[in-house]
Amino acid sequence: MNDKRTTLKDYVIAENKAVVRHDPVVLALMRKQLDVRQYKLYAAQRASVASNFVRLVLKAADAARAMGDLALAAALDANADDELGRGGDGIVHAERNHRNWKLAYLRTLDIDAEAPDFPLLPGTRAHAEAFLELEAGASVFRMAGALLSLENIIPLEYRAAIQSRDHLFPQLFCIAANDDADARRRKSAARQYLDDHVVHDASEHFPQLLGALEKYQDDAAAMTEICAGVDFVNRHRKHFYQGLAEALGFDNAAMEYFTYGALAA
Repeated sequence: MNDKRTTLKDYVIAENKAVVRHDPVVLALMRKQLDVRQYKLYAAQRASVASNFVRLVLKAADAARAMGDLALAAALDANADDELGRGGDGIVHAERNHRNWKLAYLRTLDIDAEAPDFPLLPGTRAHAEAFLELEAGASVFRMAGALLSLENIIPLEYRAAIQSRDHLFPQLFCIAANDDADARRRKSAARQYLDDHVVHDASEHFPQLLGALEKYQDDAAAMTEICAGVDFVNRHRKHFYQGLAEALGFDNAAMEYFTYGALAA
């Protein structure tokens, strides 16, 4: 972020929009152009890109505390509590745990994400491995920048996914006027993973984390690392979607988007 007139918020939003607004997979989801098989492939791979997300949040929170930034630690702790379903009493509530929501969503699609032979595309595996490396060796600011980017880009991705999910599987996810109480509960549980992330990441986690990081706007060293975290997410998301687009059978014209900003070595 070389232009001092560009705020951190502007930078994150612009970088993430550049990824999702031109990405053929996200556009196809928004336009309801995937078929059932393609959507299930998307859902299975997208659910597997960063299995260490909560550990990354917790490590960043601990690092923020260690350097004395309690506001940053508090924003990250709130994110971790939400992901885990942990209340103010420290008790984890299974019905609010986001991993449980994800498994319910995938099970509704007949996808067993916990199967030992669960197939990952090379781009999905590379994305997951990159996030493990981020957790293992990145600075607190780089981790926080990556998490800030995720809290902004995930609602954009999942808003598109919801369009295709409800179009392709209305009987599984869309509550109908004649549904009984059991059907309504089942569909609400199946919807929760995508729907909740669209709402709460955009309205709570992104602004909370942004507010904790904006004070570093004039700290060149900190901003370099924060922006490196944002760039890290965007590089690896592009690489992930490139592999997914190829697996979905998208033609070469749709793939031209990926000819710039290729994943750095």
